[in-house]
Amino acid sequence: MQVVFLNQFERVTGQTEERAHVFIGELQGIWSAGWRLIGHESSSVEQLWYEGMSWEELLAAFRHGVAVKMKEGFRPLLDGMLEETPFWEKRAPLIQVLQCYADSCDAEEIVSALRTWRRAKAQEEKKSAYIVATNRELQMLAVFLPQNLEELEQIPGFGKVKVERYGNEIIALLKELPRNHVYPLDSWVPGAVGEDQLSSWLFQVKEEKYGKALSVVKEKRSLLQGIRDGRTLEELERELSCPRRKLVERIERLDEEGYDVLPIVEKELVGLDAEEASQIETAIGQLGDRYLKPLLRKVYGETVTNEEETEKQYEKLRMARIRYRRTNRAAM
Repeated sequence: MQVVFLNQFERVTGQTEERAHVFIGELQGIWSAGWRLIGHESSSVEQLWYEGMSWEELLAAFRHGVAVKMKEGFRPLLDGMLEETPFWEKRAPLIQVLQCYADSCDAEEIVSALRTWRRAKAQEEKKSAYIVATNRELQMLAVFLPQNLEELEQIPGFGKVKVERYGNEIIALLKELPRNHVYPLDSWVPGAVGEDQLSSWLFQVKEEKYGKALSVVKEKRSLLQGIRDGRTLEELERELSCPRRKLVERIERLDEEGYDVLPIVEKELVGLDAEEASQIETAIGQLGDRYLKPLLRKVYGETVTNEEETEKQYEKLRMARIRYRRTNRAAM
């Protein structure tokens, strides 16, 4: 194997010092990444994080593996490499300090009440719950308990627009709850968060971030393999435990990234009669392929159908749109 990247990590615990290498290597087109302890009799790889031909998946696995080791207390000999300041000398911004402190506190009962409010508000506004407020924002609200709009503005994520839209409702939920700290938050929170606590939290956040990225890459590989193997949407839905609508959206993204998804598109459109296919193609030619709702009205009319039937219509439009785009690109 030819090593193309190598870095040394160290961890000191009391009188014990541990050293290890992280590496990326290549052999006859097969990439590998992993972790090897230094000073052991065996030179075999202790942990192999990835082995295969996908550079994208290798990087995702490598970043996740490094984040896990740094959360466990290992520190790289070369950090950042092109950065002048290593991570241990950098000062974390206040937003991260506030998030770290809030995550260390148990406020589940209040968070649960805020989740109920968020769910109702998201349904009322017909938007995703995380757009109203993220889980981390709810945790900070539950811990810091702002009791007026000026205090709410000190919670990361609550700028002018969110405060104007949701501020009074949030304050009404929190105002009567007892709290044992004061505002402004920057007067005491930084002193309440130790360096080790903040460091551990930061690496946990990175581990979660890269873990999600790695899952996305693996799901993408499984979906592409399923398409190459001639799977149907129904089969992929069952095998990947993914809702059908999300599967179609992922297939669209793969098409936008340049992957060949026509096998599953043609398979799913095989039952589409010629007249309906012609209507969809004509509608796309007249209205463009960017927005689906005008196409839905053009092809299927203004009559409101049940939710299940509407989903099927949108699915046909998405699949037909992929085929239309592919045909147009091929003709250029």
